[in-house]
Amino acid sequence: MRRLLVVAALAAAGCAPSYTLPPTHLPDAVTPGDKIVVARDWWKSFADPVLDRLVEDAFASSATLEAAVARVDAAQARLGITGSQQLPAVDAALAGSRTRLSGSTNPQGPADPFGTYQANLRASWEIDLWGRIRNEVAASESDLLAASYGRDAVQLALSAQVAQAYFQLRSFDAQLDTTRRTVASREQSYALREKRFAGGITSELDLRQAEAELASARAQVPDLSDAVSRTEGTLAILAGASPNALFGTGAPRGRPIDAIPVPPAVPEGLPSDILLRRPDIREAEENLRAAQARVAAARTAWFPRIALTGAYGGESLAFGDLFTGPARAWTFAGSLVAPVFNSGLTAAQVDLASASERAATAAYRDTVIRAFADARNAITAKRQAADRVAARAQSVDALRRQVRLATLRYDNGYSNYLEVLDAERTLFSAELALAEARRAHLAASVDLYRALGGGWTMPAA
Repeated sequence: MRRLLVVAALAAAGCAPSYTLPPTHLPDAVTPGDKIVVARDWWKSFADPVLDRLVEDAFASSATLEAAVARVDAAQARLGITGSQQLPAVDAALAGSRTRLSGSTNPQGPADPFGTYQANLRASWEIDLWGRIRNEVAASESDLLAASYGRDAVQLALSAQVAQAYFQLRSFDAQLDTTRRTVASREQSYALREKRFAGGITSELDLRQAEAELASARAQVPDLSDAVSRTEGTLAILAGASPNALFGTGAPRGRPIDAIPVPPAVPEGLPSDILLRRPDIREAEENLRAAQARVAAARTAWFPRIALTGAYGGESLAFGDLFTGPARAWTFAGSLVAPVFNSGLTAAQVDLASASERAATAAYRDTVIRAFADARNAITAKRQAADRVAARAQSVDALRRQVRLATLRYDNGYSNYLEVLDAERTLFSAELALAEARRAHLAASVDLYRALGGGWTMPAA
């Protein structure tokens, strides 16, 4: 038996689980590095305390995130269940019985009733000679890590949704403010045209054109107000706002859309293997590791299972003698169970585990490919969004000058009122487009953070 224990100890030391990940061909343009720090609180780079608070509220109230945390707790519990098999199981037992033998079974006639009592500690332990339990524990550990990375992925997605909704709200706020200012300006213009028409200075055509433009601007106010209200509702759902707060004050506001700083572009030399730290990739990796460990555990079913059992305690006919010296009793036994025939059950279990491993491998490869595609698209979109904002801002500046010049020309009789209306209409559309372009630029930054798995910190040069 001592030799058997030595063999078991050597097997436990030499049969550690092994893993193999599919090769990932990273782009050659960048050099992998290990000094990049992924910042999980990436939304703080927008420097808006209201956004920070909304994200924190969303983390505290999200049912989806709560479910992800519960999955982590469940995986932790399963690891504890699996890991408990590595050590002996010890039970304490106390039993008593009262027996009277019948005359049919006792040649000397019915005997007086008698009692038997037992009290012992019983232990059992499976010697993990082939690594079945170790691989099951390794699989449970990977399951726990996968659940943790899944929770991180939910947090990343949730924070991105909150940021996108917040920027959309601030964009609608800016468009609504622009529309109201335009309405006020056109009301003044209409009042002026009305006075000039009454004095015979201008034609009715100018008056009706000013009236039409005023009505057109007013018509956009309720549409934008409805968009603001709907976005507030979306943001309130994400942040878990109370109905009283939603109907009372609406969603909180921080910086206006044109005052929210846009994080810098991806720095040159950012290692491409930072994408391999995305939570969804890490989750897929741990799922693959768990599947590989379960294949190894399934294969051990071809080999014998060795178990040791023992008990130590007392046994007596009188309860008062149960714990005395003469009542001491013990037992020790070993068993070896080897498969002979089970109608292909073991082979089917191995095939099932192998198929799960192949599926996990394919899922890992697909996740990596999608991650690089997301990052590439996000980098391009952010660059184009920045160019679009610059062009829109330049257009607005030029159109404002055009409106001033057109108004001067009209007031001095060098052009008709239609030229002024065209300039004002174009400026109004351009200002709305600029607010939307700024939202798209911020949204592109959020998409980039999500594609990279969070923010980043480069080492000092």
